[in-house]
Amino acid sequence: MPKISVIISTYERPTELARVLEGYTLQTFHDFEVVVADDGSGPETKAVCDRYASRLKLVHARHEHDGFRA
Repeated sequence: MPKISVIISTYERPTELARVLEGYTLQTFHDFEVVVADDGSGPETKAVCDRYASRLKLVHARHEHDGFRA
């Protein structure tokens, strides 16, 4: 179990999500997980999460978009 969980809320902002995740890959403290709370984004967001899953302890939690539900 990681010491810290970081939750990132996102919706249809894959470029910005990639920038945030890239920052977490550069941290010197590594005992953390990143949970991407996705409010129903398209496949681009999933692709970003998939790309970073090998570099971070990453969980992509997604539900269908039905208005703002972060």
